[in-house]
Amino acid sequence: MGKFEMLIGVAGIIGLLSFSTLLERIYKTHNTESLPWAWVYMNLTGQTLSFMYGIINLAYGIFIPNFLFLCGLSYIFYVKVTYGENGKIKEEKEAFNQL
Repeated sequence: MGKFEMLIGVAGIIGLLSFSTLLERIYKTHNTESLPWAWVYMNLTGQTLSFMYGIINLAYGIFIPNFLFLCGLSYIFYVKVTYGENGKIKEEKEAFNQL
C-alpha cells in the first residue's frame, strides 16, 4: 500500500458519488445527447489506463473505484449505441421514419 493511498480512495468515492447522478439521469431518460462520443472514448481510455496502473501497483484505492467507473462508462456506451442521442430506441425511430 502506497503512502496516503487512503486519500485517492476517498477521492475515488467522491468521484463515484458525483458520477452516479449522471448515471441515474441517463438510466431514467436514456438521453446521452449532452455527452459527445469524444467524451465517452476519452473517459473510457483514461479510466482504463488508470485501472491498469492501479492493478500493476496493487493500489486498491485506485483500481477499485476505476473498475466501478468503467462499469458506469460501459453502461453509458451501451445506452448511446442502443438508444442514440435523444433517448429513443433506434428501431422505433427508423420505423417511424418509414411511415
